[in-house]
Amino acid sequence: MRSDATGENAKGGDSGRRGGPLVGRLLLGVTHRLRRSRSLSLLGEIERAPFAAPEEVRADQFRRLSALLAHAEARVPYYREMFRALRITSRDVRTLADFARLPVLTKDIIRERERDLVCEGLAPEALIKGASGGSTGVPLRFYYDQSYLDASEAATFRNLRQSGWRPGEMVGFFWGFNDQTSRMPRWQFELRQQARRMYQFNPFRSGPEEMDAWLRRWRTLGARAVFGYASTVARFAEHVEARGARVAPLRGVFTTGEKLYPQQRDVLARVFDCKVFDCYGSSEVRNIASECARGRMHVNADFVVLETDAPAQPDAPPPFLLTSLWNYAMPFIRYRNEDCGSVLEAACDCGSNFPLMHLDIARVNDNFLLPDGKVVHGLFFTYLMYGSEGIANFQFHQTAADAITLWVVPGYGSAAARESVVRAAVEKIKALTDAPLEVEVREVAEIPLTAAGKHRYTRSDVGAAMTETAAAATEAAARAGGGV
Repeated sequence: MRSDATGENAKGGDSGRRGGPLVGRLLLGVTHRLRRSRSLSLLGEIERAPFAAPEEVRADQFRRLSALLAHAEARVPYYREMFRALRITSRDVRTLADFARLPVLTKDIIRERERDLVCEGLAPEALIKGASGGSTGVPLRFYYDQSYLDASEAATFRNLRQSGWRPGEMVGFFWGFNDQTSRMPRWQFELRQQARRMYQFNPFRSGPEEMDAWLRRWRTLGARAVFGYASTVARFAEHVEARGARVAPLRGVFTTGEKLYPQQRDVLARVFDCKVFDCYGSSEVRNIASECARGRMHVNADFVVLETDAPAQPDAPPPFLLTSLWNYAMPFIRYRNEDCGSVLEAACDCGSNFPLMHLDIARVNDNFLLPDGKVVHGLFFTYLMYGSEGIANFQFHQTAADAITLWVVPGYGSAAARESVVRAAVEKIKALTDAPLEVEVREVAEIPLTAAGKHRYTRSDVGAAMTETAAAATEAAARAGGGV
């Protein structure tokens, strides 16, 4: 492995870098101006924040928190009501100890008081609707605005920067396609990816044939970093290795969205010859934490306040309470997202003075292996049901390559709307393959939780076996001294 983060040496088999940093930075700058995005300017403002003195980090975090609380009290009905019920004002929260006395925000409260949690006075067209996913509870809707998206992108850029990546360099982006992207003509898709400097690969269509096409495109892409779902990026690395291909070293691989297993980290580091950085965030609260070059997870103190709550059981890990410091459209204040872990008191010698954390339990998404060999990331299925009327909960369970059961817990709302969503979901799943595929729908009163007390939206007995087999093969190769 090369010793520096910014080395330019490439292994055989790849063409020269396309769209060098000056050209790439120009394209990125023009694209951001056309999009009216502030991400690049925000990056300049936040880039050095982790390296401020510890007392400055704490003071900046509390300043941001105080501003958020004042805004919530003035313009968000739910929080205005909360402060009145407590007979205090936001100005009475003078320390983090004071802050810790405020009530916890739960998923049930968000579902019940959704509109009261949205900032008053915002034009409806300024609100962007989101929905939760993964395996950590009942789906819920929430809202944010463009300024929050810009800040989130700036934080992602800051994560990438610690590997030596420079704005304008191409990033391989392994993330779910939306309908608009899927319908784009090929020329428009390619032009868009080059302009945005993030080339998107679709985890929802990621079988061997698709990954062969990915590898062909990768050779001419000139990517300098990777960002995406841990399982999809790791499977691509395994595919590259299985094909005996050699690819140019990257500055860094950044994984998120689900648990990163040690064997996945190993194959990513081996194939792409770089450090692997795990990042932690969620749909509701983005940019919670990211690993540094020392492999330790730092809380992004200028984006979130991370606390822990009392565990439900004496021997259980404590659940997180999260406060997003940038979402003013729908503030999440002391939100229990149902992931668990701990905040650490130790310091890190990487130079960052952002606090450290440890993640115990987070989201897991299975990959589904279809009869024709296609592999589909689990989030494809959860996206089909996000925030749908008449559905309280659901789970897709693949019991065989040609058999999937959709378990549905009916909820408030129209039964006709629920049936329409379910019918459309079944049609889209069957359209994934030309091979026979049975999709059975069953309505139930509840869906059992896992032994860890988590809900899983996707379960694949076939995909899990595939993952275990790949992990065993990777470990065996490592023991035998195999590698790229």
